[in-house]
Parts: sequence; structure tokens; C-alpha cells
Amino acid sequence: MSKLEVVWEGPVGRKSGTGIASREYVQALRRQGVSVKVGAAKHSKLLPQGGRRPLIYHHTADTISFSKLRPFYKPIILNTVWETTRIPTRWRSNINKFDAVLIPSMQNKRALRASGVKVPIYVVPHGVHTKKYRPENKKLALAKAKGRFVFVSVFGFQHRKNPEGLLRAYWEQFSAKDKVLLVIKTNGYSSGENEQWIKNKIASYKKKLGIRKQTAPITVIGRHLSDSQVAGIYTLGDAFVLPTRGEGVGLPFLESLASGTPVIATGWGGHMDFLSKSNSFLVNYKLTNPSARMGGKHAISRSFRHLFAESGQQWAEADIGSLKKQMKYAFDHPMLCKKKGRQGIRDVRRMTWGRSGAAMKRAVHQVLGKG
Repeated sequence: MSKLEVVWEGPVGRKSGTGIASREYVQALRRQGVSVKVGAAKHSKLLPQGGRRPLIYHHTADTISFSKLRPFYKPIILNTVWETTRIPTRWRSNINKFDAVLIPSMQNKRALRASGVKVPIYVVPHGVHTKKYRPENKKLALAKAKGRFVFVSVFGFQHRKNPEGLLRAYWEQFSAKDKVLLVIKTNGYSSGENEQWIKNKIASYKKKLGIRKQTAPITVIGRHLSDSQVAGIYTLGDAFVLPTRGEGVGLPFLESLASGTPVIATGWGGHMDFLSKSNSFLVNYKLTNPSARMGGKHAISRSFRHLFAESGQQWAEADIGSLKKQMKYAFDHPMLCKKKGRQGIRDVRRMTWGRSGAAMKRAVHQVLGKG
């Protein structure tokens, strides 16, 4: 079999989660011996009759121009991810024109099939760097954490991540008398959504809830941290907590498990491919329309309504009572947290980017075989 060559069109230069995944997939394919050229526009030679030149398109399905790319590439494969039960309507006219779709989780496969996607779908999971995220990493230096049970959370400050649910559960469950701390590493989505802006949003929400008493402390970090500092947040934590409404994968969950820190998370989403009761504390939920709580009194972050508020879409609304119960149970059982953390390390050892590259290589070969 001749060496597999593919062209990759994706956001390899971005700092976002999608950008990280794009870079990691390219590198993983190359480690599998695949020749990968980045940038579809670099090709000027038309595809000869019956010729094959695979293109992996790692952008949203609605942004592709098949008329421009079909003369140069065959097959054209979409690599994508989604966070609700159905994909956006504007994707649908294009998505069945691809020769195949690569997605990172079973939840994504169900969402695409429920949305009417007929072309072949291949699950190509994300990976995690177990040498970068490991329990031996130096903890982030935070004097306030000394002698306290530390919950940590890493997420973008948006409605899908449910920051208000996390804050409300923490404030209601723990008081200033409890030896506990919540550390939130987050970011906004514009220059104005900086650390102070996020802190102001949180303070306003606390006031809106009518909480006047002194509560258990929270540390909010909304500025850039080095890779080693971010890795140190995970090892600082006794438990990682995020009552997310929807994830295609949930990379921070993987990074937390690799660091030996158990996860408290909503029991629905792409992360359920690797979270279990043995490595996590799972929160009960109900599937609801995403628009149900956007704009309500508990909405404190960007909604991205244009993506997540279509009719027919659903995601998971974490039960606050269940979230409080799981946080309190973790707090009361630190040795159980350590046990689940050790199990998490074992569970993610096989979840390498090498495995991801091998799965993607197999998928491309299968698509070529079908053509």
C-alpha cells in the first residue's frame, strides 16, 4: 500500500479548543506515517480523471465551497464536533455532500444521525497528553488553598458551560465555615470580557440571588497562564467540577483525569465516552431546549444563541440539588476522591493522540476504499 497523503484545511493556528484539536490531529497523523499538507489553497493542480487526493475539512459544514474544492480533492471529509442533540439547520444542506464525517464521540454520532446525516460517520476520539498532564505536576501556587478542600474548574465563560449553576451550587452548599475553596480558570470572548469583567458578572449574580452572608471563598483567574500553570490547576484540585450543558468531548475532563483529579460533571455529553462512576461523580440532568434559560435571571455569560437556540435542539440542564449533593459528597470523602483520581489515571492511559491518529488514518483508508 502506498503512503497515505492528505490535505488538511483547519484552524491549526488558533488558541481555541478547536485549534488545539486541529494541531493535535495533524501531528498525530504525521506520527502514523501519513503525509499531511496544511492548507487546501496550496494545491493548483486539478485532480486527474479517477484521481484521489483526500481533503480533511476541519471547519463548520456551512463554510465549505464544494464548487471550488471538488476539482482538486476527492474524497472530501468533514472533521467536526457538536454539543447538542441536533446540528444547526444551516449545516444540513452541505453535510451530506461530504464523502464522510469524522466526529470525536458517540454523542456526536447520535446527534448527526438524528439530524438526517446519511453519509458514513467515523468516531475519531480526541486524546490527552499524559506526560503533560500528570499527578506529579507542581500545584499552582495559591496561598488561599492551604488546608482547604479545593474544587477546580476550567472553562470558557459562556452559557453552555453553566457557570451560574456551578456558582449557585457552591454558594448554597458551602459556608465560610467550611474549609473549602473553588478555583475557576476561565476566559471571555472579547477584549472587554477580561478577568475583572468576569468577576463583576459573578458579583452581580451573587447580589441578584440575594446572598448577603459571607460565603465560602472563590478565586477567579481570567488572565493568561502558562501551560505549566494550567497543568498545576488540575493537580491543585481535590476534585474538578463543571456542570456543563453540552460537550462534544470536554478536553478539561480528560486533562483532569490524566492529572489524577476526579471529575464532577453532568452525566450527558461527549465526555460520557470516558467518564464513569469509577472515576467521576455524575450529576443528574434533564434534556431541555437551550433557549429555555438564555436571557433568564440566571444567565450571566455569553449565550451564542445563533448556534444553540434552534427549534429541536436539546442539551442537558444539570439538577442543582444533585450537583450540590455530589460536591458535598466529594468534600466529605477525600479518600474516595483520591481513589477515583487513581482510576482516572488508569482510564486515560490508552486515550493518547497516537490512538486518535491511528483511528483517523483507518477512517481515511476506509473512505478511500469505498470510493
